[in-house]
Amino acid sequence: MRGPRFLRDAAGLATVEYIVGAAVILGTLVVGITSWNNGLVSRLESLVTQMQGVH
Repeated sequence: MRGPRFLRDAAGLATVEYIVGAAVILGTLVVGITSWNNGLVSRLESLVTQMQGVH
């Protein structure tokens, strides 16, 4: 047995590589945006707390 056709086909392997690469890039973006959003929320909460102390 020579294995699955997509492993023998160079174009099929390139497609799998593109899918894996896209998944890594999207995962990195999700982690980055989530981290940025968490930092933004905490800064806004501290700003609201400061504004409440002004009254």
